[in-house]
Amino acid sequence: MENSTKQFDVIILGSGISGSTLATILAKHQVRVLIIDKGTHPRFAIGEALTSHTEKLFSLLSHQYGIPEFDHLSSFHKINKHLKNCGCGYKRSFGFLYHQEGKEQLPQERIQWGTGHDSHLFRQEIDHYLLKTANNYGAKFLCETTVSDIKIDASKVEVKLESGEQFTADYLVDASGYNSILAEKLNLREKPTRFKTHSRSIFTHMIGVKNTDDCLKETNANIMPFYQGTVHHIFDGGWMWVIPFNNHENSSNPICSVGLNLDPRRFPKNNNLSPDQEFKHFISLFPSIPLQFENAKPVRNWVATDRLQYSSSSCVGERFYILPHATGAIDAIFSVGVAQTFITISPLAALILKAIANKDFTTKNFASLGRLQQDIFDYNDKIANCTYISFRNFNLMNAWLRVWLLQHMMSVAKLSSTRLLGLALETHKGYKDRDWSRFTNIDYLKDIDPRTEGWGNSYVQKAILEVEKVEQNLLSADEAAINIISLLNSTS
Repeated sequence: MENSTKQFDVIILGSGISGSTLATILAKHQVRVLIIDKGTHPRFAIGEALTSHTEKLFSLLSHQYGIPEFDHLSSFHKINKHLKNCGCGYKRSFGFLYHQEGKEQLPQERIQWGTGHDSHLFRQEIDHYLLKTANNYGAKFLCETTVSDIKIDASKVEVKLESGEQFTADYLVDASGYNSILAEKLNLREKPTRFKTHSRSIFTHMIGVKNTDDCLKETNANIMPFYQGTVHHIFDGGWMWVIPFNNHENSSNPICSVGLNLDPRRFPKNNNLSPDQEFKHFISLFPSIPLQFENAKPVRNWVATDRLQYSSSSCVGERFYILPHATGAIDAIFSVGVAQTFITISPLAALILKAIANKDFTTKNFASLGRLQQDIFDYNDKIANCTYISFRNFNLMNAWLRVWLLQHMMSVAKLSSTRLLGLALETHKGYKDRDWSRFTNIDYLKDIDPRTEGWGNSYVQKAILEVEKVEQNLLSADEAAINIISLLNSTS
């Protein structure tokens, strides 16, 4: 950092996709921003498979705040045009292959739906791109820097580094992650977590992973290739992702992201096995999976986690806000983590800009967004928990995935509504004064809320109850599947 000043308007902890995105917006609008990160870039990160909803949020942020670099990430074709050699992959579909232990995968137990021209983000390049974008707009960055203490009072925020240096700001945003110093200092972590979902993960990047379609029996040449999308291998008690970056003609990246998520109550972590050994042992239980990985080699160390889920009692307070990845985590299923980050950043940036203009950083101004963030966590937890329950039975999974798809399509439609697009008319040609309250009021928060309560016949909540009855042994999986399909057929 070439600027010797110790005073900033906003300090952001963490330079990943969330911290760099927020810093870019604020710096673009003349806010003095300092990003502090204990690591550096480029670096490994997961959260790679985008959905149409997330890409729509990229586009919204671009027009909302006049930042064309965000729109470059809003589709695969735009990435391919503006960020050459970034290593990203192509996502044309969600693919689900259901497996039963000891049996070959059956063609009739496959599900696939198209997604348009979405992307697999090679995060080490994309996160680095966003950090450089923030820096280009004027944000300052301290890398390989550890924060030793934070003090917050009614007038300011003080951040002390291990080196002894101190920086002050009007506002602090925690965009770090599980090891959030702010959540720890303020004792915000819920122990145990309130979330219902139970999962742990084993993941890495590999080369030599075979094309999914070449490993399937009885493929239909007329369907969309599975390898041109995010592939989910599903089994009772968990799922595995296969996210290729080498699945299009312009790719120069041979890497494939691979991860295995398991319910630890069904499959406890075996500390006597390395993550690589556990992965190989587990996939050997399902005859149709090992072929895809027989020549695969990891290009980085495997990561094995304990339970993924963590939560916080609050994410907002006096002169601070904690972004989603530092507040809590659910599961990688349906790629909701990155989407929730951008849902939060969209109004948060406006709230901060408004607070700076009015010199008013009181908690009440950020409280509605804090409640929305927590509500979305609880909603995503219900969705993920029901998804794991549905993995017990293909018919139930098939019915439940239709629920998810319909609510996803509705959330995209809501985000694309005429009223919301009417608010996002900022051009990329320059900044002009605007009324930030349009992006901070409760109506705007309702527009970006991905939940679909009140739409149709409240089918999501009703479907959740059906799936939870299966977990409680009040209903068989097949009975619940029939009820859910009937519910969807009656949705209006």
